[in-house]
Amino acid sequence: MYNFIDTVTAEGKSTLLSLQTIFNDHNLDELLTDSNGRFVTLSVGGRGILPRRIERYRMPHQSGEREKRYTYDVREIPVQFLLEDKTNKGFRERFNRLNGLLVGSKKRLEFTDERKYFIATLQRGEIPDEETNSIVGKLYFLCTDSAKRGQTKQLPITTEVTSHVITGQTETPWKVRVNFTVPQSRFTLESSNGLYILLNYNFIAGDMLEIDYVGRKVYLNGNDLRS
Repeated sequence: MYNFIDTVTAEGKSTLLSLQTIFNDHNLDELLTDSNGRFVTLSVGGRGILPRRIERYRMPHQSGEREKRYTYDVREIPVQFLLEDKTNKGFRERFNRLNGLLVGSKKRLEFTDERKYFIATLQRGEIPDEETNSIVGKLYFLCTDSAKRGQTKQLPITTEVTSHVITGQTETPWKVRVNFTVPQSRFTLESSNGLYILLNYNFIAGDMLEIDYVGRKVYLNGNDLRS
C-alpha cells in the first residue's frame, strides 16, 4: 500500500512539486502522475560550475606555466527520481511510458525551478532491482554542448535610438528583424564595444530586413544582400 500526492486539490489546483523535469517538451512529472501512481523529480545535479580544460605551456628558464585559453568539458546532468504505482502491471506500464518519453538525441532539457535549458541526450539510467512497485532511480543526461541556455528574448526596435543590455557568460547569437513602416535611407545597429552595422539603402514601406549574427547573413525581403 502506497501513499501518493493528490495532484488535484479541492480547488482544482495542482500540488505537484516545484522541481519537475521537462525533456523534449514533455513534463515527466505531470505526464506520469495520476491517481494510481506517480513520477517525482527528487533532485538534479550538474547545473553548476563546469570544469575548464586550460591549455598551458612552459617558457624556458621561467617558473610555472603560461595560460593560452580554456574550453569547457561536456556536462552530465543526473536526475534522481521516484517512480511508483499501486499494481505491478501499472508500474511496468508507467516505466515503459517513461522510456518512451526519453527517446531522442540532442533534445531540450529543462527544469521548472529556473528559466534555463540544456541540449541533452539520455546517456544511461541507474535502476535498482524491482522488488516493489516503488523505486528511486537516476537518469543521466549528457550535454555534449555544455552551454546552459537562456530563454529567447525579443527586443522592440523603433525609429528612436534605444539601448538594451544583453547579459550572459559567453557570446550569444542574435537575429534582427525589422519591418519598415515608412521610407528610410539608413539602418544602424551599434554595440557597446563600438562595433556597428551600417546599411545605406533606400528602404521603402513594407520592406523586411533580417540580420543573422551566425554567418553574418543580411536579407531584404528574403533576398541575400551580400550577393
